[in-house]
Amino acid sequence: MVSHTAPLDGEFSLSDLPGGAGRLDVLCRAATEAFLVSHGIRKEVVLHLAIRDQLTISLWGPRLRHLNPDERSTGALLREALRAARGLPPGEERPSTPGITVRRLGLAPLLADLRAAGAAPVVLDEGGEPMRTVRIPDRPAFILSDHQDFTPDESALLAPFPRISVGPKVLQGHQCIALVHNELDLREAG
Repeated sequence: MVSHTAPLDGEFSLSDLPGGAGRLDVLCRAATEAFLVSHGIRKEVVLHLAIRDQLTISLWGPRLRHLNPDERSTGALLREALRAARGLPPGEERPSTPGITVRRLGLAPLLADLRAAGAAPVVLDEGGEPMRTVRIPDRPAFILSDHQDFTPDESALLAPFPRISVGPKVLQGHQCIALVHNELDLREAG
């Protein structure tokens, strides 16, 4: 998920995630939708939050701990990751809490890393092909934006990748994540 407004310094109140924390609530909801299932988490998922093209916070399903369904506790985990980024040299990765790391890394190098690891980027876009009618790659890396549209530079960077739509209505990012998981679950179940 690309974030355009989340803070970079980790100095914000957990009581004002939508305002004083630059819509960090959007990232919190994305994290809970990406991982949480009834009484557990999806171990096969990794969520990268590319913040202001300067930082990437990564949540690693196989190692992730302490993720709860409320925005406040998720906000606290992300705040710890932002604080762990202080003084971090470009490209270096640092752990913050179990299963969460942070790197000084923008969207372009993140996409390069994903592709080098064998992932196939797919952009979630309301103008894309309907998800139910397209082949989804074996190792998809779904790319979506926060509450704002992709910038022109981001759109140019993402232009080579296929675009899919989750449905005819424009939805919030966390809702799109839930629908993608549902579609992948249905396909896996046959």
